[in-house]
Amino acid sequence: MSVKTAVVTGANAGLGFAISTALLQRGYRVVMACRNAQKAAVACSRLQELVPDADVCVLPLDVSDLGSVEAFANQFAAQIGELDVLVNNAGVVGLPLTRNRAGHEMQMATNYLGNFALVGRMLPLFSADRPCRIVNVGSLAHRFGKLPVDDMNWQADRYKPMKGYARSKVALLTFTQELNRRLAGQNVTALAAHPGFAATEITSGNPDMQPKNAFQRWLRSKIEPRIPTAADAAQPILHAILSSDVRGGDYFGPGGLLEIAGKPARAKLNTATKDVAGASRLWAISQEMTGVRYLEAGV
Repeated sequence: MSVKTAVVTGANAGLGFAISTALLQRGYRVVMACRNAQKAAVACSRLQELVPDADVCVLPLDVSDLGSVEAFANQFAAQIGELDVLVNNAGVVGLPLTRNRAGHEMQMATNYLGNFALVGRMLPLFSADRPCRIVNVGSLAHRFGKLPVDDMNWQADRYKPMKGYARSKVALLTFTQELNRRLAGQNVTALAAHPGFAATEITSGNPDMQPKNAFQRWLRSKIEPRIPTAADAAQPILHAILSSDVRGGDYFGPGGLLEIAGKPARAKLNTATKDVAGASRLWAISQEMTGVRYLEAGV
């Protein structure tokens, strides 16, 4: 059998690096889809040191930029041609209100709209000869979010950073459910997983997520040593990628208390993600916002 190819977005650090390491150790060819070329080159060298004879390369991708998404898909098609697994891992959290070049709020652009567009661009490139998977990386925060589909771009509601993050993850997981429905009968399975708590750069490097007072600093000092490493936190995502015991639309996370840490297990979904009519509306709006159309209902 030929080597399976996996695309991992945000592969240069944290969960993405841990996922890439595990896949390389299992004989996958890994395409690191990364925004920062310098950091990606360093990470790629580390992977080659960790996994002798690793089949790994870097292609540039900024998922918040729809032009970059299109360019990545074109470059992948020209240089590699076929894939088996797409892991939509890259993300941002807790950003102040900023917008990308298309005018889309940056957390929604990065955590959802870019993934919607990337799936559409990459779907024709999946192997036709064997089962394939799309794995979207969710978050515990989605459980506390809402998704007013007619205000995807925060034109009406007052923007709050963590509210924006939760909204983007509700959108991603609603999309996962709808994608699974629209892929029925095809050899590509769509599902999702979340890491629980994880010791990664996405939060440690965000000044807005640092303790603001003595109590918060004390609380963090007690909690931080118990937070799983990126390698441990990546296990539910790897389960979604690799396990034979999965179905389309499944959602996995840590099986411990409050899904914070533990062995992979089925995770709870926000009921908003199961709204079929809302998901169909989200799909239509996402096509308009990204200009990428695929798997249209009734076609």
